[in-house]
Amino acid sequence: MSRILICSTDVFPRKALVRALTDAGIAQDIVETDSIDEVSDASDVSALVLDEPSPEQCRRASEIAPRVPVFILSAVPRTDEEAVVFVKPFGPPAFIGALIGAVSRFEQSDDAAVFIGRTKFNPRKKTLTFEQGTVALTDKESSLLDLLRRADGPVPKETLLRDVWGYNDAVATHTLETHIYRLRQKLENTGLSFVADAEEGYRLIIEGKSS
Repeated sequence: MSRILICSTDVFPRKALVRALTDAGIAQDIVETDSIDEVSDASDVSALVLDEPSPEQCRRASEIAPRVPVFILSAVPRTDEEAVVFVKPFGPPAFIGALIGAVSRFEQSDDAAVFIGRTKFNPRKKTLTFEQGTVALTDKESSLLDLLRRADGPVPKETLLRDVWGYNDAVATHTLETHIYRLRQKLENTGLSFVADAEEGYRLIIEGKSS
């Protein structure tokens, strides 16, 4: 899963929630803040968790991430059409289960996107958005980029051929090299590039990120 944004003015329940989510292993990145006004862009998050939010904070949340799942934690019962409300005290397993389900549904929707460095990548829409604009990717280019950005290191050519093209003897290495070449051209000015190693395969390089 991607990023989860937690907003709470009370540091203790906020830290406890971060620990619970971390222990559950449901997020690659958890962003915590005491004021949602400090968040300028939440387009790369998969869920918002608001602890005792004000009406203004709820309005702000709908602006920065209009289609992202929103969870409200409240000491009193309340009704919010665009959010899931959990009244305190509540069982962590029930909350985490609901959060996992909402995030999973969102990340399979056309609104889901992730940031690779400073470039926004939407695997389902097959688009890359960066400072100079948006470029469209083919099915294979999108699959290649998605596979490489999830990897911790170089991905062998055999793995790329198997996972992107399937087991097909007719698919040769030059087919992969051609797609990598075309994808590399589209990645110009995005801060992303590739390193090719004859033995290890291909590795995605993100500008500004240490290898």
